[in-house]
Parts: sequence; structure tokens; C-alpha cells
Amino acid sequence: MTPPMVLAPLSPEAIYGPAVAPLLEMLQRSAAALTQGFAQRFYGSLMQARETRAVLDLLGSGEFQRLQSAQTRHLLMLLDPLLEAEAHRAKARRVGRVHALVGVDMMWLIDAYNLYQQALHDALRDLPRQARLQLQHVLDRRLLLDLQAQSAGYQQVDEELSLALTSIQQAAMTARSTIDLYQGVLRALAGIDGVLAVNVARLGAQEVLEIEAIDGVLAQAYADAIRAGGAPPIRIARDAPGGGEPEGVAARAWRSAQVTSSDAYQLDPGVEPWHALGMRLGFRSSVAIPLADEAGQTFALLSVYSRWPGFFRARGRQLFLQHVQQTLALAALRHVQGHVVAHSFRQHYRELIATRAMTLLYQPIVDLRTGALRKVEALGRLLRPDGTLISPGEFLPTLGNHDLLRLFEFGVEQVCRDLADWHAKGLHLAVSLNLPPQGIGDPAYREALLRTLRDTRTDSRLLELEILESQDFKQAENRDLFLRELKTLGIRLVQDDLGSGHSSLLRLDSMPFDEVKIDQGLVRRAARKHPHRAFGFIYYLTQLAHELGVSVTVEGLESQGLIEAAAVMGADCGQGFGIARPMPAAEVGAWALARREAVDPLNPRTPWGALAGYLLWDRELKALDPWPDLAEDFVRAPCRVQRYIERHDPGNARLQQLLDKNHAVALRGSSGRMYRLTRHDVIQSLAELGRRSAPTVR
Repeated sequence: MTPPMVLAPLSPEAIYGPAVAPLLEMLQRSAAALTQGFAQRFYGSLMQARETRAVLDLLGSGEFQRLQSAQTRHLLMLLDPLLEAEAHRAKARRVGRVHALVGVDMMWLIDAYNLYQQALHDALRDLPRQARLQLQHVLDRRLLLDLQAQSAGYQQVDEELSLALTSIQQAAMTARSTIDLYQGVLRALAGIDGVLAVNVARLGAQEVLEIEAIDGVLAQAYADAIRAGGAPPIRIARDAPGGGEPEGVAARAWRSAQVTSSDAYQLDPGVEPWHALGMRLGFRSSVAIPLADEAGQTFALLSVYSRWPGFFRARGRQLFLQHVQQTLALAALRHVQGHVVAHSFRQHYRELIATRAMTLLYQPIVDLRTGALRKVEALGRLLRPDGTLISPGEFLPTLGNHDLLRLFEFGVEQVCRDLADWHAKGLHLAVSLNLPPQGIGDPAYREALLRTLRDTRTDSRLLELEILESQDFKQAENRDLFLRELKTLGIRLVQDDLGSGHSSLLRLDSMPFDEVKIDQGLVRRAARKHPHRAFGFIYYLTQLAHELGVSVTVEGLESQGLIEAAAVMGADCGQGFGIARPMPAAEVGAWALARREAVDPLNPRTPWGALAGYLLWDRELKALDPWPDLAEDFVRAPCRVQRYIERHDPGNARLQQLLDKNHAVALRGSSGRMYRLTRHDVIQSLAELGRRSAPTVR
């Protein structure tokens, strides 16, 4: 009779090496049976999810078979008695990178590992109890480390994309010509793992796209093939193609001004004329990024080609592409085309400035929590002979530096007079005034500012200068000397239009800003279409600015909902039509004395305030995922949305049901698919309520 096997106890850390090799060798005899059909069952289960199926459908039959074989080999690797820890981690990181690059969501991967675990446990069913328990421990630990290493691969890809975006923003900031801008952006994109070719093209003769700049290991080969007739040129028809004729990715993007991708290059009938060339070069997916002007008309096209199918549909990749689109389009417009203004208008505006036919209006900037007036922004207007006002959007693009200096001189003088008048009436507040980028380091601007402050005996600590980033900055040495002098005088510096594409938090490291202002255009556009994205943007910018010791003002707050949301997201001050329209200096005192209700970030009164509160709640819940007991207490406590419903919308049964369902699912953590679905429903419901209740401001 064979004596029973006696196994030495294993330490918790022992999952590789001689201590576990005998245990794993016991499985080698049944490894073939274990792996037989595993890959088919594995992918059959994953195909039940619509999102996963959409990714797998991008593969050809041969690729799918190779993927199944790779999955089987990966399972066998986990069972290998000779597997070493570092080799395991390296292999799993590489697999994780591939998953991230082809758009496999990390949550799908976690679901997939449940299938791995089930298959492995089933294979151990007939083993002696002690061996079965020890093997379960070893294999479960190997699975966990495999998942952690794959997650690290995902993170590497995200970090590389963030670095590429930083490089693109830097190129947009520093480029002095169109070609420098394009080459800097293309260089950053070509450095991304899996990108084979990148190019920028514009519409040439006979409505054919002409490539102007390229980068990437296969970019030259692609451009040469197109030029030599190896593939047809890309034409942009004026009208949509008729008769069901397929329209290529580039043409669709150009006509729609929307980022358009081909997730499976060889399977997409829209790019069939370029299939042969793409197959030869190894293109598996592509994206066309249109660069549009303010009227929404495309003036250039950025195209990127990848060796990975589904590369451009991965989670977060669309947002990355939109950032690239916005940054590059705004920067390119400064070089490619300017604002066309008839000479008669230009001359008229210059004459008004020469005759000092100008005035200032003041728009209040308030503390978002208390509603108290913090300061006002001085906004210049030109005065027509009939008394009507001309806004800066009309005349500023037409002005040269001399006219801008005259406008600045007038603004400083008028601000100093109005400050003295308010002070005499007992109203003490600061005023912010725009400083043209050309004025930074320019002795003429310095002299105009210091002379006026001296002559009017104005306390310089009551003045703030708002600076919009521009390529027109003087040399860094002159700039820094000028700004240090302003700081010595007590003048506060404000970075204007953060998030507009013209500015970046990177500048806070090199310029001594006291405050940043989040661009009103971004807030208005995003709030109308995707308010939760706008609020998230405000939150991230605010957190980064606060880390640098800089306060944040949000512009473009046109409704009480936006005001409340900005306060909940942590911004310090607000400005916009929902607070007050620009007004003459004589009206500021009465406005300052008017009573205004404070905003309570913990008890929102509007749907968008509740939405902002929910986004914070969602972040806090995710942070508690490692501590289920704390998360349960957190979920059961009343949240901002619940308090909003009870106090301001008690009859909204649908919203209450959505919130209850979301919180019930949240008790099991924030990582599940059902939580994501119910989270989406709550966000969409609050967003729609906010849109219906927000007034239209003209």
C-alpha cells in the first residue's frame, strides 16, 4: 500500500522556486486536459459582454486563433514549476501593455481572471486535500501578481500618453512657425508605442489632401507610396458621396470636423482602396483628427496610424485625442490664418483709441462660498459716436502694439481714478486689468504703469494684472525682471483663460502667478453638453493650482447651478453673467452692498450642484475600495444628492430610485460593471435636470 503523501507547510510568500515545484509538477500530467478547450471557453464567456465582443470583433480569424493560443500558453506559464518571479512580472507587464494598447478594459481583465481561477480550481478537484489547498494558494497568488503586473503595464501606457500630451502642449506654447508646431506635435505622437506613422495634410489642388509634415518609422514609406500612386490620393468631396459609396476616414473627419477612427483598418470598407498599402506597412488602425477654425471649418488634418487594432477606441484614448485636437488647432490658428478685418474697420478702431473714445466696465468677482464681492475686473470697450459699445472681441484682433499700449495706458489711468472714487465712498476693493502679452518686459508698458501709479498715488496692492499666454512674450530675462518688479510693488499676477488651449499649468512653475482663471468658453461649452466633464475639469485644475499655492477663479458662470458646482468643486472665486454683468463704475458700490445668499457646498440647491457633489462622492468611494467596512458606512451616510432631493426636489421619484440603486450597488464597491452603469444613470439624470433649469444667458 502506497503511504499518503506528506507535504511540508508552505510560507505565504512561497509561490516560486523549489518549495512549490513538486506541487506544480503534480499538475503537469493533467495540464493538457486542463488547457484543452480552455481558450474557447474563456473567450466564449468574454464575448457575452458587448464591450468585450466589440474589441474581439476587430480581429481577423487568424489573429483570433493566435490570441487563443497565446491565452493557452499564458495559462501554462502560470502552472510552470520553473517559473521565476521577475520573468513572470515582465511577461505579465508586456501582456498588460498589449491589452491596454488594443483597448481591453482593465475591468474586463479582472472578470477574465475569475475564469482563470475557476478553471484552475476545477483542475485541482481530485487532488488530496493538503495538496489541493497548497496549490490553490500558490495559483491564486500567482494570478493576483499576474493581474497586478498587467495593471502596471496599463499604467505605463497611461503615463506615456500623459508625457506625449505634455510634449504636445509644450510644442504649442513654444512654436514660432507652422512647421515647428507640426513637427513638435508629430514627434511626440510618433514616440507613442505602437504608432507607425503620423502626418499633417491640408487641402491642395483638385481637393486632394497634400501631406505637409510627417514623422514615425513608416511615415516616409507611406508618403512615398501615395506620391508614387501605390494608393489613391485622399480626396475631399464638397458634398457627401452618393449612391452608397463608402467615404474614407480622412474625408469623414474633414467634412464632420469630428475625430474619426478606423479601429480595424483591414476590415473597414471605407478604407478599402488603401488596404494593400496598409497591410504592407502593418497598419491595423488609424485616426483622422481635423483641425477646425472658430466657425467649425476644417483647415488641416492630423492622421495617425497604429500597429494595434482598436488602439484609438481604448478607454481614455478619445479624451487624449480631443486634447490633441484642441491644443493643435488653437495653436495652428495663430500661424495658419488670422482674423480678417476690413481696413475701414481697422482704421475706425484706431481713430477711436487715438481720440480716447473708450470706457471701462467692471464685472464683479465673488467669493463662491459667501457671495461677497472680492474684486472687479476692468473690461475695456470702444465708444462709437452714437454711444454704442464695441466689445474687445471685435477690435482687439485688429490692433498693433502701439494701439494696445494706448489702450493699456487708458485702462490703468481710469482704474486708478475709479479706485480713488470708490475709496472716498468707503468701498475698498481690488481691480484686475488685462496686460497684453506684448507688454511683458516692454519698457513702455512698465513706464506707463509705474508713472500712473505714482502720479495718482494709487496703492499698487489694489491692482492685479491678468496675463493671457502668447508666443509674443519677450526674452525670459526681461520678462522675469519685469514680473519681479511688479511683485515687489505688491501687484498680484493672474494667469487668464486656463484651459483655453493658450495656457498651461506648466507656466506656474516659471512665472509667479497668484491666481489662475479657468476659461469661460470651456466652462460654457462643456456645461451645455457634458456638465460632469466640465466639473471634473474644474476640480482637477483647482486641485493642481492649490497644490502650487495658487487660488482659482472660474469664469463663465452663467447660472446658479454652475456657480454652485464650481464652489463644490473647490474653486475659490467666480465670475460670469449668473453673478453679474459688466457694469459702469458708478453701479459697483450699490451692487456690492446688495445681499446675496451664500453657497453651502455640503447642501446643494441645484441639480448641477448636486451633480458636482456626486462626482466628489464617487471619488471618495473609489478611494475607500480597499476598506469595505469604511466604504459601507460611507455609502449609508446621507450624500449631497440625497440632501438635494429631500430639500429641493422631494417629488423626483425617478432620481431617488436611480440614487438608491446606485448606492445599493456601491455597497459592493465601485469597480463593478453595475456600479458604472448606475453611476452613469445618476450623472445623466442630474445633468439633464440642470440643463432644463439653467437659464439661457445672452
